[in-house]
Order: sequence, then C-alpha cells, then structure tokens
Amino acid sequence: MRTLLALLVAVSVASLARGAPVIVHEFGQGRAGNGEWVELLVVGTGPGTAVDLRGWVLRDLQGQGRGGTWLRFTEHELWAAVRAGTLIVIYNADDRPNLPAHFPRDDLDPADFLLVLPGQSGDSFALVQWGGLGNTGDHVVLADPPGNVVFELCYGDKACEPLKLGVVDRGRAAGYVGAGLEGVRDPRNWRIGADAPGSSTPGAPNSEENARWIESLRVSPQP
Repeated sequence: MRTLLALLVAVSVASLARGAPVIVHEFGQGRAGNGEWVELLVVGTGPGTAVDLRGWVLRDLQGQGRGGTWLRFTEHELWAAVRAGTLIVIYNADDRPNLPAHFPRDDLDPADFLLVLPGQSGDSFALVQWGGLGNTGDHVVLADPPGNVVFELCYGDKACEPLKLGVVDRGRAAGYVGAGLEGVRDPRNWRIGADAPGSSTPGAPNSEENARWIESLRVSPQP
C-alpha cells in the first residue's frame, strides 16, 4: 500500500510539473545589484486558453526567518482571464533607474500579450513586501490561491528541487530558453548571463525555439 501511495504521489507531482499554467520564465538583477525584475509566462492548458490569476502569490524566500517577501495578485479585472502566451514583467518601482537599459516601458494593455508593471501597483497587487532578489541566492515561489506551489526555482546559495540554478548575482539574469514545459525544470535549459542587451530579454522570448513556443500559445480563445 505504501509503495502504491508513493507511486501515486510521484505521478501527481509529475503531472503538476507538466501542467503548470504559469511559470517563472526569466528574472534579472538589474544594474550593479539593483533594479531586480521577474518575468512570468502564462501557459494555461495550451493555445487559446486563459488563466485566472486573481489571488495568486509570488513569494521571495530570501528572508525565510521573517517569512520572506511576497505580493498577491488582486481581484482587478486585468487578472481575471490572462491569455496563454502572455509575459508578465514585475519590477521594483523604487529601482527604476537601476533597471537594465533595454527594460520595456510599462504596459497594461493585454492585447499585445505583454504586461509590464511595478510590484508596488496597488490596483494590481496586494503588496506585503517586495524588495527585489538576493544577490548571493534566493528562492522564488509561485502559488495559486489555495496555496499550492505551482512553480519554484532557486539559485546561488539557496537550495530547492528540482530547479536549482547557479550563481545569478548582481548585474546578471537567468531565463528559460526551451520550448514547452517538459524541460523547464532542467537547469541545462536555462541561460545565465549579463542583465544587458544581447543577453537578457525582459518582456520578450529568450531564444528562437522559445519564441516559437510562445507564439504557438498566442491564438484567439475558442468561442
């Protein structure tokens, strides 16, 4: 019975991994350790679908002794049905001058499959604390309204499973360059480099293969 239960749990976890409706797609440390940002990709259940992000939580666990820092998506209509293929870029408004030179402008029009906004936006996020990412390491968690962990990653001196990246310290960024969810939790499918033009791509795909996958998600919902 215990063996069967363990197998069922393993299958359930694997299914969740394959079917994550939203993932952390890229993140950067900005210039000289300030100007951090996190990019999410809405995958849904496939092309033409949408995800209700109201009540979802993006949590940063670098300060675990004080519960970490986090923000919650509000009940704003912007989050009611976010289409698959949408990139959501969240940044610390206080660090605007320290964002990389190629960082996109604020964008609150979902028609272009891109949303760019500060975590301090009261209409869009209920902010407990969002002070950016740790330079020596951090643990980022995305959870749905009931509190189920949908996606997580860590880097540097923080430990987690299965997606543990290397050093992403000041002035650097990391992004998923693969296509589909199958390889998103394999560190070999992530690129780490400078948070600068020609390396990081806030608000845009991270490779040609990645771009084709994202574009395939961006179809009109079925009536």
